[in-house]
Amino acid sequence: MLLDSSWQVPRDTCDAAPCRVEYELHAVRYEVDAADVADIPFEHCDPVRAFPAWPGKRHYSGLLWLESLGKHVGFESFTERTCLMELDRDPEVTAVSSQPMWIRWGDDSPRGHAPDYFARLRDGRAAVIDVRPLQLIDDDARRQFDRTAAFCRDRDWKYVVFAPDAQVHDANLRFLLRYRDAQWRATDVPEQVRGFRGTIRELAGRLSDGDEVDHLALCFALIWSGVLIADLDTPLSLRTHVRWRETG
Repeated sequence: MLLDSSWQVPRDTCDAAPCRVEYELHAVRYEVDAADVADIPFEHCDPVRAFPAWPGKRHYSGLLWLESLGKHVGFESFTERTCLMELDRDPEVTAVSSQPMWIRWGDDSPRGHAPDYFARLRDGRAAVIDVRPLQLIDDDARRQFDRTAAFCRDRDWKYVVFAPDAQVHDANLRFLLRYRDAQWRATDVPEQVRGFRGTIRELAGRLSDGDEVDHLALCFALIWSGVLIADLDTPLSLRTHVRWRETG
């Protein structure tokens, strides 16, 4: 899952510079010291930047329906859309907002930073996510991410940079998207799935009682929800190996 990893702050990175945070809640704009943001519900804040569209725009903007949250969330690129799909399939995520804050650095930096997403987790923790394709992470981006990671570390927030490097991952998630619907959702995971290691075809056969199609759909639904782990950076097929996700 996306939030299983974090952007590591370099050892030589000091505490984040004193800064201010701007946000908009219920159509009212606020600016506070970074030390006072702990109780702000950023997951309910409005985007601090608009998502304009114009003819010939290089990046595609839109809204994605997050089934797990029952709401639309904005994205400004297909990579951000992929990130939202990952957040939608993470059972630990209870709320997501898009670009809910400006971090205005307190030094002579002329620019602030608006992280791409803020997520609230089931245990109450906060997670900040930036999105950048791996091939586009240059030295400037790394400095921005290091600084934002230090800012999040000082607030005890999780910080993740979503940096996919393959279109296959996006294609797999778009295929799995249909299996997030309630009709495929397993209330109780079948006993045959627990501890399983093997191919999707083998699992569907183990589950089958004559209706293999429905059991293939169940397999794909379990991959979507993370109950089963598959390598989504290679094309999904019936020969794809999956394994039970150990918890606890």
